[in-house]
Amino acid sequence: MPKNIVLEPAKEIPVRAEVDVLVAGGGLAGVSAAVAAARAGAKTMLIERNGFPGGVATAGMCCSVFNCFYTLDRKLIVKGNPLEFVDELAKAQGFGSIWHEHKGHIIYDLEKGKLVLIELLEKAGVDYLFDTLVTGTVMEDDSIKGIFIESKSGREVIKAKVVVDATGDSDVAWQAGAPLHTSDDAHRLPHSYVFRIGNVDVDKFIQYFVDNRSEYPENMDIDVTFEEAYKHYQETGTFLFPHGGGMQMKVFKDAIESGEYKTKLGVYDTLDAMQMHAIKEQGVVHIITGFVAIDDLDIAKITKAMTDGKRMAFYVTEFFKKHIPGFERASVTGTADDLGMRVTRWIDGKFVFNTDMKTNPYRADDSIGRCVVEHYLIKHKGEAAWGVQAFANDYFDIPYRCMLPQKIEGLIMGAGRSISAENPSLLRVMVATMVVGQGAGVAAAVSAKIGVKPRNVDIQAVQAELKRQGIEI
Repeated sequence: MPKNIVLEPAKEIPVRAEVDVLVAGGGLAGVSAAVAAARAGAKTMLIERNGFPGGVATAGMCCSVFNCFYTLDRKLIVKGNPLEFVDELAKAQGFGSIWHEHKGHIIYDLEKGKLVLIELLEKAGVDYLFDTLVTGTVMEDDSIKGIFIESKSGREVIKAKVVVDATGDSDVAWQAGAPLHTSDDAHRLPHSYVFRIGNVDVDKFIQYFVDNRSEYPENMDIDVTFEEAYKHYQETGTFLFPHGGGMQMKVFKDAIESGEYKTKLGVYDTLDAMQMHAIKEQGVVHIITGFVAIDDLDIAKITKAMTDGKRMAFYVTEFFKKHIPGFERASVTGTADDLGMRVTRWIDGKFVFNTDMKTNPYRADDSIGRCVVEHYLIKHKGEAAWGVQAFANDYFDIPYRCMLPQKIEGLIMGAGRSISAENPSLLRVMVATMVVGQGAGVAAAVSAKIGVKPRNVDIQAVQAELKRQGIEI
C-alpha cells in the first residue's frame, strides 16, 4: 500500500433525515431546484457549504443577473423561477418591476439577496442546512440513495429518493463515480475574483461618464448604449460598467504605459478588465477584474487565487482613489468568500448539448425550459474591444436528456455548467442555470413521487408540472 494513503476506520454513521428530493448546492440553481421540487409536492432538503444561499450570486459577490429574459424585440421568453427570483431581488432593492424596461443587468444588494433566497426556500417549505459539505455518496449498486455530509454536527447521512447535483462542480456526480469531463487547456476558462469598494460618491462617479462619454464602452460585453445605462441608473439607482471596459479607458491606458498601474498581480492578469456594479443607495461599487487560469480542482491553487484576489482588491482601490472621480474617500468594504469559477467538472452524458442548439431555435420534445437565442458579435470600435452578447428574436429549448449522467441512477444535474455539453459554459449564466435548476427539481419530485428512475420519468408529467409553475414549454 502506498505510504501516502491512510485508511479511515469503518464506523456507523447516523442518518439525519430521509427526504424525497435532496439538493446539493445552494446557489441560484440549487435554490431554484429545491423550491421547484417542494412546490411539486416533494419533501425537499437543500444543503450548502457556505453559511447562506446564493453561491456566485452572493458568496462570489457577483451581485447582478444578466437580463437574458427578453428577445431583441422585447418578448418575454424566460418565466418561472428565474423571473420570480429576479422580481423578488429587484423588489428588495427598491426599484421593483422597472427592470423589465431596461437591458443590461439587474443589480442588487448582496445581503438583501441572501435573505430573499432564504425566504423563497422557507415559503416553499424547503428544509435547509448551511455550512454543510458533501463528502460522499450512499450507493446501492449503481443507484445513489443519499449523501454523506460533514458539519459541526459531525459526519451524517441524508437519505433521498432522488438527488439533484447543483454544486456547479459536479461534486455529487464525482463522488458517485459518474463519467465526467474536467477542465483542461481546451476547455479552461479563466476565473474571476470580486470585491466591493465602499464610501463612493456614486453620483460623482457616473457624472464622470456623462462628462466624458467616450470613456464608457458602448455595446461591449452588453448591447447597451450609455444613454440606456444612464437612464437605468436614474430609474433604479444602479449602474453597470461593462466587462473589458477598463481596457478602453484613457486613465488605465496612460497609467499602464507609464508603469503606474500593473495589469498583473500574483496569479492574476488583465487587471484593467473592470466590470463594475454601482449601487447609489449604499455608496458601493462591486468590481470584477483580473483573471486567473488555474487547475481549478487543486485547493492549494484556489487558496492562492483567493489570497492574491484580496491583495488585488486593495491595489485596485488605491488606484481608483487617486484617479477616478467619486472614489477619493473610498475603501475596501468586502472581498468575495468564493472564487468566481466558470468551468470545472461536467458530466459526460449520452446526449450532448452543443453550441448550435444555443445559437439557433432548437426545439426538444423533452424540453424543461427555454432561453433566448444569442450571438457573440464585435460591435465596439475600440482596439482589442470585447464582443457583445446580442439577443435574437427566438428561443432554444433545454433538453432534459443533457442533465442525466451515465451509469448512475437517482441523480439529476441541476446546474447549467454541469450538464452534458460540448462547451460547459453554454448554460452557466444565472438565468439559464435557474432554468436548469427548476427543471431538475420538478423532474426529481415527479420521479420520487411515482417511484421511477429519473431517466425513465414521464417527461410529459414533468412538463405539465413545469407549466403549472409558470414555465413555458
